[in-house]
Amino acid sequence: MIFKKIKLIYPINNFFIFIHKFNIFLFLFFILFYLYFFVFFILFFLYNYFLKNNKFYFLKNFLFEFFWIIIPFYFVLLFFFLSIFLLLKIKKLQNNCLNIKIISYQWKWYFVYLDDFNKNINYFSILSTCLFKIFNLSNNFNIFYLRSVDNNLILPINTLIRLILISNDVIHSLYIPSISLKQDLIPSFLKNFYFKSNRFGKYFGFCSELCGKNHSYMPFVVNFISNNSYKKWKISMFLKKILILNF
Repeated sequence: MIFKKIKLIYPINNFFIFIHKFNIFLFLFFILFYLYFFVFFILFFLYNYFLKNNKFYFLKNFLFEFFWIIIPFYFVLLFFFLSIFLLLKIKKLQNNCLNIKIISYQWKWYFVYLDDFNKNINYFSILSTCLFKIFNLSNNFNIFYLRSVDNNLILPINTLIRLILISNDVIHSLYIPSISLKQDLIPSFLKNFYFKSNRFGKYFGFCSELCGKNHSYMPFVVNFISNNSYKKWKISMFLKKILILNF
């Protein structure tokens, strides 16, 4: 069945695990910091209340200054260098993946392959179902109703893919239920999304945002093929582009 959930394997390598651990580390650090800040003020008011003759004793304590200034400073320094390391890693990661820009329109999709060889590969994807079939009131059930498009998004398996998402007019939403992928496309705002698949097949998606009266006629299809088939497809699209330009 087309509605059956199909598991898509995402790239869980050491780099992504490090980012996840770094986020958890930041979250725990801020929780401990606010907790320490709260405890400090409680102790400070207690000292002022019970030690009226020497109410600045707590502020002149060297141990307190060490924990309050030195330790947070080195933590911030550690976060700075870890962030620089992550930024350099992400920059290197962007150069080693397949970059595809997706622009949404009312009511179609525009796919642009941003690699050096693929810079001439760009095309629209629109609904291929005939209008007469759309308004046909017959009871014939078709699982591909309002799902077939003229051009699929062709992607290779076992390749890290970076999607650059933006909208040309209103807010759209790229949604593929079978792989639990959903990202909003917002005008004048670029969004990045990384994913990877180790399975062949076609995955049907649509716009899940109410983007206009023809919102339901905006599907797309992602087709994962082998690397050899993907290279042949690139060459065929490149030659097709040259022939169209020459004629």
